[in-house]
Amino acid sequence: MKRMVSIAAASVATLMLMSGCSVKSGNSEMGAHVQEDATICKTAIYIGHRSSESVIEAIKKAGHEEGWRMTEFKSNAIMAEKIIDGVMRSTTIIVAKEHIMCSKDNLPQSELEVLRTAIVKELQHDQKKH
Repeated sequence: MKRMVSIAAASVATLMLMSGCSVKSGNSEMGAHVQEDATICKTAIYIGHRSSESVIEAIKKAGHEEGWRMTEFKSNAIMAEKIIDGVMRSTTIIVAKEHIMCSKDNLPQSELEVLRTAIVKELQHDQKKH
């Protein structure tokens, strides 16, 4: 029974992570797109064809600078955790083929926007070095 529950939970998590989101409207810096899905951050960050390793490093550096604890748990995903209003909050940041997306997970949108801005700045800084 426990095995069936864990398989079901893993299947649901996989389906949630793999489900696509439609693009609703325009671009801003780094080609960010507004997403319709309420479980995904309001913005995804377009990264083009950069190497996943350099993007992961930029995300971790930006998160640390904003006070987030960044834990890489997959080759393309980072768990970002921060204490907000006395409660530990987290988001999963996923590096997809050409975009970075994060789950909302009951975080204030303002915190996600600060993290997103830091990631965009770090990616732009990293791009200037190359």
